[in-house]
Amino acid sequence: MKGNTAITLPTKITIVRLVMIPLVILCYCLQPLYEYLFIITAILFIVASLTDFVDGHIARKYNMVSDLGKLLDPIADKVLVATGLFILIDGNYIPEAPYMELICSVIIIAREFMIGVIRQVAALKSVALAADKLGKIKTASTMFALTFLLCSAHSGTVFEVFKYAGAALLIVATIVTVVSGANYVIKNKTLLFGAKQTADGEEENSGENE
Repeated sequence: MKGNTAITLPTKITIVRLVMIPLVILCYCLQPLYEYLFIITAILFIVASLTDFVDGHIARKYNMVSDLGKLLDPIADKVLVATGLFILIDGNYIPEAPYMELICSVIIIAREFMIGVIRQVAALKSVALAADKLGKIKTASTMFALTFLLCSAHSGTVFEVFKYAGAALLIVATIVTVVSGANYVIKNKTLLFGAKQTADGEEENSGENE
């Protein structure tokens, strides 16, 4: 099934993740009206996050890769993460650390934009870039951080534990984001800054000095 445009099972799961994102936003917006609706918000986010790992596992194990899936999966991942980060900023889930949520969110989102640009450059040069382990760790730690913080939107000892665990994971996710982003650039520096072809087919150095 590799490379075709059929709507495979992993792609259907990805579409479900996309559909769940507005539901997460809706539940968050209604939280002031219903005290314990934050639990539903957190559960929806958890389920949506899990679908990210499930569709990837199925696609790899059963070779159910499609062009549509390759297009939708990264979009769904980035929109879900961005949604969680925007909710985090709006809800001020870590009042003890002003601006931490904003700073971490900007770094994480900026990294996603940077990797997206690198992938576009690679696509223009017909080069396929595989996700690395650091990128997967970054995604997992970010999802866990957001999940813990979304679960902390209430007073009480248990919820305080969720908050501090989520805050710690968010810091870890941000550090891994920076490291993985730098590693991605270094690994693909030839692709980004290497020689280019001139009109007569000779290689031309991209720098001013050799």
